[in-house]
Amino acid sequence: MTTRIFTALILVTLFLTNTIESSALAKNDNQVVLISFDGMRNDLTRRYIKDGKLPNIEKVVKNGSMAKHATTVSPSLTAPSHAAIATGAPPLKTSIVSNVWQEPDKALTNKQDAFMSKLDVDPLWIEAKKQGKTTATVAFAGANPKTGKQGDYTVYYGDTWSPSKEEKLRFIEAANWKNTPHSYSPLKESSFQIKVKDGKDQTLHVLAYDSTNDQRENYNQFILSENKELKEDTKGVKSDDWGSLSLRVQDHQISGFWFRFASGNPGLQNETKLYRTAVTSGEIDGPEGFSQTIRERFGVFPAQDDDIALEKGWISRKEYEDIAERFVNWVTDVSLFIKEEYDPDLLMFYAPQIDHQEHLYLLTDPRQPGYTPEKSKQYMKKIEWAYKVADKVVGETAKSLEDNENLFIVSDHGMEPAHSIIEPNKVLKDKGLLVETADGKVDTKKSKAIAIPSGSAAHIYINLQSREKYGIVPQSEYEQVREEIINAFKEVKVERNVKGRVVTHHLQEMWTSIWNEGLSLVSLEENTKDLYSHVFKTDSYPYEEVKRLSEKGKPDMEDNHSGDVLVMAAPGYIMGNGMAHVAEPAIDLGTHGGNPEREKLKAVFFGMGPDFPKHENLKPISNLDIAPTVYEILGLETPKFVEGKSIAELTDK
Repeated sequence: MTTRIFTALILVTLFLTNTIESSALAKNDNQVVLISFDGMRNDLTRRYIKDGKLPNIEKVVKNGSMAKHATTVSPSLTAPSHAAIATGAPPLKTSIVSNVWQEPDKALTNKQDAFMSKLDVDPLWIEAKKQGKTTATVAFAGANPKTGKQGDYTVYYGDTWSPSKEEKLRFIEAANWKNTPHSYSPLKESSFQIKVKDGKDQTLHVLAYDSTNDQRENYNQFILSENKELKEDTKGVKSDDWGSLSLRVQDHQISGFWFRFASGNPGLQNETKLYRTAVTSGEIDGPEGFSQTIRERFGVFPAQDDDIALEKGWISRKEYEDIAERFVNWVTDVSLFIKEEYDPDLLMFYAPQIDHQEHLYLLTDPRQPGYTPEKSKQYMKKIEWAYKVADKVVGETAKSLEDNENLFIVSDHGMEPAHSIIEPNKVLKDKGLLVETADGKVDTKKSKAIAIPSGSAAHIYINLQSREKYGIVPQSEYEQVREEIINAFKEVKVERNVKGRVVTHHLQEMWTSIWNEGLSLVSLEENTKDLYSHVFKTDSYPYEEVKRLSEKGKPDMEDNHSGDVLVMAAPGYIMGNGMAHVAEPAIDLGTHGGNPEREKLKAVFFGMGPDFPKHENLKPISNLDIAPTVYEILGLETPKFVEGKSIAELTDK
């Protein structure tokens, strides 16, 4: 009897303990909405706020608080930086060391897309879900359901099934259509084909009709159909208006595109132009019926932008902005619907337009190709537009907040102007470390190393016998080859034409830093201004954290995707994939991936809500500090892999 009573007491105690812990968790009803604006620069954001161009963001800052700046990880690229935001862990722990890397046990030239890769440690939306919270992500880097189960509600980029195109149509008298609308002129039709990736080409039919009753042929409405069978309530799309169409592609996946007919040909006697966006689809994962609900309410996952169409003149700048805004609005609308309908404790979503416009139009350095003061002003207007789109998103989200909801606004990195491309594989080739085939490709069976560039950074991988599919470098020569790589970048010279005279530079003046796995600091040129001339072990904060690494010892370098050497460019330089030139004029005007402590690469952190102090300037933070702050606000246990520290002003109450 005594044993039974003792056992019962233990069970009751355990039950009460669990109940108390559950109750304590339930009492913390604070929620977090986090928006990441890719490429949002701290200095530009502050300038636009000061100039009154971002009224919604200004209101959030006035009702909440803003950090002096946020510093991201190295290299300051989108995928590693978002992984740091989501986990509080540096690249060596998340394994997301770049936007692209080389996978072992494959040919040396293979490239793995970080945005299709799984994080090695659990992000906020998975860890919070484990601890009893409801989580949702929309288009947030790292939350790809193809790599495994994510949060409770997940919406992510899917596939592009067909690129955008301008169709040139000839119309004839319509035949064999069903349930056609009334037309004041004889119905006309045309058709075109869409070549779908990994599937059959699809023929689409176009019906044109006249709804004007103005006593002349004025075909002002168009309908697209796969089979000429229309529903009775099918409505046409006016020329110069946007329409959309859903398509079923491979394995009956739902995809779709947006389209627009050009005006100026009301009689359809001449060729009529139809522009359509890329055919895209999204990955949607959640409880039963969630995917169908999202598609029915918001349509298919839209194309993010269309630079090629703008370049070819298929669309105007205004139409280009329509496409980009549609994507941002779609993501925002879906996110706020999930917030309203499903009430997640944590909602994280993403907008890419600032980063994209800065890559294309950040023309602020007189050394950049095509720079003039007037052109710089014109281009900055396009970047300003992107920040204003972000401001609208912030305004809509802020209006939706409940009293218990905290709004976090973050960015992954800033952006620097670029004037030149430098090609690290050219350096390797000139030193005999990389061998080129007769048709200009990398000879994987003869090359000792290859550089995989991304932005202003490049990981260099040694072709080890024990690691690569066609490895030729024995382990005994590993250190020697690595030293050869480092010396190659220290010794090579390049001639550049500067204002009519040729100036010879050591290439080391173009690189911020070269890292290897040794902890020793090796000076390359200590008196070079604005350049970091050190050799480091690969780590998230090479400029600050060497002492910490020395104290902790060598981190595990296995299976983290890091190169054997990481090279980061100095301000003004982008890494190129070619092997023909040491340096040449840049194509993209904006870049990131270099030292995250440089002013233009600093990110933003601001927000408002019950845990944000009002009218207070926060101290500078690291993007690694965001995840532990969210854990504390949600009343959750912070995982042991987190290296960031919670932001004291938000969590020390």
